[in-house]
Amino acid sequence: MSLPGLISPSRVYACTRFRIRRTKLLSREDYRRIMQMSVPGVVTYLGRQEDYQEIMELVADYSGARLIEVAANRNLARSFQHAMTIATGELYTLAGEYLARWDIANVMAILRGTTFDLPRQHIRDLLVPAGELDRSLLDHLLGLTTCDEAFDALRGWRLYPVLEEYYQICGEPGAFARIENRLYMRYYAGLLNLVASGCSGCAELNTYLRFEIDMTNMKNLLRLHCGEEVCDITTVDRTMIPGGRIPIDIFRRLYHAETEEVFTGILLQTNIAPTLARAVRELRHDPGFSSRDAADLIWQRWHQHLRPVHEIVMAITRIRLRELESLSRLHSFSVLPMLAYLERKRYEVANLRAIARGKAFDLPPERIWPYIVL
Repeated sequence: MSLPGLISPSRVYACTRFRIRRTKLLSREDYRRIMQMSVPGVVTYLGRQEDYQEIMELVADYSGARLIEVAANRNLARSFQHAMTIATGELYTLAGEYLARWDIANVMAILRGTTFDLPRQHIRDLLVPAGELDRSLLDHLLGLTTCDEAFDALRGWRLYPVLEEYYQICGEPGAFARIENRLYMRYYAGLLNLVASGCSGCAELNTYLRFEIDMTNMKNLLRLHCGEEVCDITTVDRTMIPGGRIPIDIFRRLYHAETEEVFTGILLQTNIAPTLARAVRELRHDPGFSSRDAADLIWQRWHQHLRPVHEIVMAITRIRLRELESLSRLHSFSVLPMLAYLERKRYEVANLRAIARGKAFDLPPERIWPYIVL
């Protein structure tokens, strides 16, 4: 554990608060109890939790699984906004950059909803106003009827130059995926530049972010390969996010590999295979599962144009979060305790949404549990 030394009292206070808030998140035992409850039981259980008062505030307007989802989303936004009141100095700056990813998610949800004329209240319930685009601006965007109007209302947004590039094609087939990819490319570039400027724990955070980019690129590559149309090299390049540890050329070569020998040979040169192997070892309780086994598993799914099994993706996410938390304990007065809390809170809400949806479809607990990130 790092010692405070010359670290400011405000930094020590903030990091301590984030560690305390981390301990108040739902525990494994909480999830096991919730899994055995009916939807009304889950609503009652969460309503009794100190941190989920949104349940009681919304119970007159929503019910069932929908109530859980909407309340969880609003709880996430409130938690993120509260985190910004705790953070000071570089913690505050970095928290703002981290939370900017929710601006992208909100904008894309509104653009898609506007184009396909989805119910506005349904879209609003999915938004998490945690970035620089506040609730009033998001509500204004929801009141607009075309992409052009939405783009124009976003001229003051820091990522507007990306939207401006696609102004004429909004709504065309494939346009939203291209816009979203470009927004995340700009987002990660800005975050990596900020981290590279130097801060306590930034070197470790940089390693974590580059790994996150690698995992995102691999998932994007598999998504492209599962598509009905064969993509050319420029499509792959537009989809890959620069800044990871794995060069984009490696992903190009993977995409165009035609034999198992070539594909697995390339994959084994990356950090993906050992991470996947570790995830599967934990998932299947198979201590002998190797990187070669992991590469073979991905090839089997790849060759059949299938997405990787969801349980494995979740297992990788669990490993990623544990690594972040381990770093946060090692650098206890850096930016990492804050990021560890924010990421865990993000997945707590994702867990509750998965449980609500699963129970709405009468899935048994054993079918829902693989979707839970702990």
